[in-house]
Amino acid sequence: MNQFERLEAYLGETKSQDTMQIPEIWNKYIDYEDYKAVAEHIIEVNVTDFYRFVLKRIRELHDEINTDVKDSQIYCAMPRYTMAWDIHNEGSLSGGTLLRMLILLPVLKEMKINVLYLLPITEYSNRNKKGDIGSPFAIKDFYKLDPNLHDALVDGLSNFTLDDEFHVLVQAAHLIGIRIVIDFIPRVTARDSNIIKEHPDWVYWIKKEYEKDFVTPEIPGLDFFQECTPDNLRQVYEAESTKHHLKQFVLPPNEQNPEEWARILHDADTKGEDVFALIEERLGMTTPPGHSDWINDVQPIWTDITFWKLFLDNNELAQQYVDADQPPYVMFDTIKANKFPAKRPNQELWNLFTDVLEYYAKEFQLDGFRFDIGHTLPKELLETLFEKVREYVEHPIFISEDLFNRNHESARKTGYNIMLGSSWKEVGDIKKQSYETFIRELSEMKIQAYACAETHDTPRIVTRKGGICLARGLAIVNAFLPNGVHFILSGYEINEKQPMNCGLADNTGGAKIDKAFFNNISMDWTSRNAYEMLDYLIKVNQTRDIYKDRIEPERMELLGIDEKCIAFAYGKELLVVFNLDFENQSQFYAAQIPFDEYDEVINSAQEEFGVILDGHTIQLPPAGAALLCRRSS
Repeated sequence: MNQFERLEAYLGETKSQDTMQIPEIWNKYIDYEDYKAVAEHIIEVNVTDFYRFVLKRIRELHDEINTDVKDSQIYCAMPRYTMAWDIHNEGSLSGGTLLRMLILLPVLKEMKINVLYLLPITEYSNRNKKGDIGSPFAIKDFYKLDPNLHDALVDGLSNFTLDDEFHVLVQAAHLIGIRIVIDFIPRVTARDSNIIKEHPDWVYWIKKEYEKDFVTPEIPGLDFFQECTPDNLRQVYEAESTKHHLKQFVLPPNEQNPEEWARILHDADTKGEDVFALIEERLGMTTPPGHSDWINDVQPIWTDITFWKLFLDNNELAQQYVDADQPPYVMFDTIKANKFPAKRPNQELWNLFTDVLEYYAKEFQLDGFRFDIGHTLPKELLETLFEKVREYVEHPIFISEDLFNRNHESARKTGYNIMLGSSWKEVGDIKKQSYETFIRELSEMKIQAYACAETHDTPRIVTRKGGICLARGLAIVNAFLPNGVHFILSGYEINEKQPMNCGLADNTGGAKIDKAFFNNISMDWTSRNAYEMLDYLIKVNQTRDIYKDRIEPERMELLGIDEKCIAFAYGKELLVVFNLDFENQSQFYAAQIPFDEYDEVINSAQEEFGVILDGHTIQLPPAGAALLCRRSS
């Protein structure tokens, strides 16, 4: 009996009087009828009876798993945020749990989602947090799941751990043909990571006095958001800001003061004191905050995370610019270990990464991993990690966070089969020429890339010019981009405005707004837009599923219609048109396209709207898009 079956059996013999209130929309594709409406779009259900019905519904949705990565439609969720709700009607949020994610599975299945990608679910740190709760990326321990993801539903089930709750989610998803991918964070760790007690030399250290004003060196003469390369390395290291930066670093505590380090360990073991706090207090040193690997980036310092030390030495190109007795340090080049590898790998740390992936792939039967900042890892390390996963997963998904389509060949050669790519950048300010170039690049790629309107590191699309109209138009465009994996961030399906984070293409002007990475917030599941957008997105994804075999990148052709319109076709059988006027309904005339020979399959209008006007003229709503299919002769 697996964990899903154990939970079924437990709920089958348990009857509690406990109730919870949930958004009515969560029940839309579960169809549980024994509920009480308590407010607009909010219902109250018996906890055990409702979950029993959820498991029954999941059983009914049984489906086979499709392992063809080209057919992937990904839903990205952060359980503590995605399923957060005031379930006890006490005026305070109850963070989402792994078992509460079960409620969402029937909705995802209806949406034709076949990959559920979970942002970090491991134990995280609250030290140096950037909001009222810690970031899930500030991982304290690879092997421990976040205890906040436990659900009281199974408190009465003996010997049922948080790991078992995760097993249930994975097994339930697999039952209905949804693969599970999780985030793996091999480049950074919590500033006070549990590993420091045993391996303080696996991270970097600075004098505590420098922590408050710690910033990345500003490099004169180099552009904003510029990549560190061998060609500009000298300019980077000769900058006065870099020289000041390097002076802040010190040796790890076990080397800086071996006698005091021994006392710290003794007090931690005998008195239960916190090792990291003792290091800061007694040795006046701390781990440096994390930062972007791009030169002159405007992203703020990441106060809650620090970098792993992947190599025990520096790249030989950089060695000529630093003193021989320089303590280990973090710079733009040391972060990008893929471009600036050194000669002495931190092999024990690399072995830890391998063991972690083996543990999750083997223990939970996961289907793949997204490698956070993984494109900066040394090629040899990545190949080892991929090889280990393949021992346990027949058709693994490996997702690279590389931000640019131009790197698709190197990503593929490394072993990735999906990459983040450039969608996030293009949707920030859509222009005809650059967007057509983007589509053309996609069609020539050797790997799949996210086709998305937003990611967990960007603002929400509805906060950009075009708002909801743009969100709806891009849903059609993204669903049919060549070599695109339709990527849906949790909240996109309900026109959520609050971002998870704004590290990329920020449009907030630095405003102090709550973000899901750092604040205890929930999505607006009860808004009118929630119902309308979810139904629309389901229709879009179901349409994509019907026509997916026609999305052949080699047959993609960009069609010239109008400066305010983008159009692309697949063998002139399937046609996507997109209105770049985000404020006005527009008509487009195309002498070369007989629109009256096409049928309108779907359009993004919020009301009844026929897009084909006559033989060669088409009409689209503001920021609107449509999919047309040519009639058979």
